[in-house]
Amino acid sequence: MSSEWRKLEDSQETRQIRVADPRPPHVKVSQPAEPAEPGLFPWYLLTGLILGFLLGLLYAWWVNPVVYSDTEPATLRADYKDLYRATIAQAYAATGDLARAESRLALLRDEDAVFALGTQAQQMLAAGEAEDARALALLAAALQAEAENPLEADSP
Repeated sequence: MSSEWRKLEDSQETRQIRVADPRPPHVKVSQPAEPAEPGLFPWYLLTGLILGFLLGLLYAWWVNPVVYSDTEPATLRADYKDLYRATIAQAYAATGDLARAESRLALLRDEDAVFALGTQAQQMLAAGEAEDARALALLAAALQAEAENPLEADSP
C-alpha cells in the first residue's frame, strides 16, 4: 500500500468502511429532537415574553421604584402644586414680601398665577379651610394690584 494520496476520478467507485463505535458501551447517544410540526405556534416564547414583562413591572413598581428628589415645582402633581401655593401664600401673609412670593410662584410656571390662586382659594373655602383660603386670596389680590399699578409697587 502506498503512502501517497491520490485524487479519485468521478468514474472510480469508492467503498465505505465501517468503523466500530469508539465510545464505551455505557455511553448513550441521544438522537436529535424531531422538528416540531410546521403549523404549531411556539407558545413557550409567548409565555416567556409575558412572564418577563410582568416580572419587570413587579420589579419596577414594588421592588425598586423610581424616587424623585430635588425636582422643580413645575413638575409636581396638581395636589402638591396646591400645597406649594398655600405655603407661599402663608409665607406672604407672615412676611409681606411680595417679590419673594412672585419668584416662588414663577417656579410653578402657571399661565395665570392670579387665576390659579383665586381658584384654589375658592376650593379651599368650599372645603372649610378658611385660613388658607384667606392667605391665598390675599396673595392673589396683592399680585393683581401690582399688575394693575406697577409704578406704585416700585415706589417706597
